Amino acid sequence: MDHMHINPSDARDVLDALRSNGAMFSSDLPGATGRLPGEVQEGLWDLVARGIVTADGFAAVRALLSRRQAWSRRHMPERRRFGPRPSPGAQRSLRQPGEGRWALLATAAHSGQLTMAVDDLAEQMAGQLLARWGVVFWDLVAQEDIAVPWREILWSLRRFEARGLVRGGRFVNGFAGEQYALPEALDLLRHVRRSARKDELVTLCAADPLNLSGVILPGKRVPAVRTNSIVLRDGLLATGPGQPAPVSAEKPGPSATGPR
Repeated sequence: MDHMHINPSDARDVLDALRSNGAMFSSDLPGATGRLPGEVQEGLWDLVARGIVTADGFAAVRALLSRRQAWSRRHMPERRRFGPRPSPGAQRSLRQPGEGRWALLATAAHSGQLTMAVDDLAEQMAGQLLARWGVVFWDLVAQEDIAVPWREILWSLRRFEARGLVRGGRFVNGFAGEQYALPEALDLLRHVRRSARKDELVTLCAADPLNLSGVILPGKRVPAVRTNSIVLRDGLLATGPGQPAPVSAEKPGPSATGPR
């Protein structure tokens, strides 16, 4: 999760400051929380995505969005920048305070049941799934033995998209439901799609998590048993005349063939 710049404690500190002091200007939050302005902005984005805080005017939301766009522009690689750079005076204007106050929503202020711990766990799990697969959707997560419900992971992915950390869309054909992907994973998918097939064979143990036969790969499901293996040709199950079998099992020992 480090590469995604997510720190739930930022949101928790901003939440505690608003609970203690009431409505506050964004320029006052760094002093009240002991956080850097950038960390306060990330905390506000998190709380906005969760539906916990609100602003007394749209100017506050616009200013928060402008600061995030300015940060993204400064940290974007040179090859991906488009258009003229803003002047130094324009950049300073994006950081000027006084755009409005932030406060807890009435329901959040009186309920006291914000379930931050559950959301934090779901975000950690969503981050692990993104780091493992690059693209995350229900059919892929269904094979995972995890205790966090898919609906909680889905809400975390939606919050990630609201923060600009992941992209939502339709990346893998043939599957219903929402799909989310890391930007670098999309770049790899485009590269693979445009590359010529090399007729490359890869053999995996069927117990490997990469055994996606019958999950997202066409064909029957190969049981995840260590004595089984699958053969992939250019990422697909290698089947057909003259091609390796997708499943190979060790020969049974005498105890398995003898009378019981």
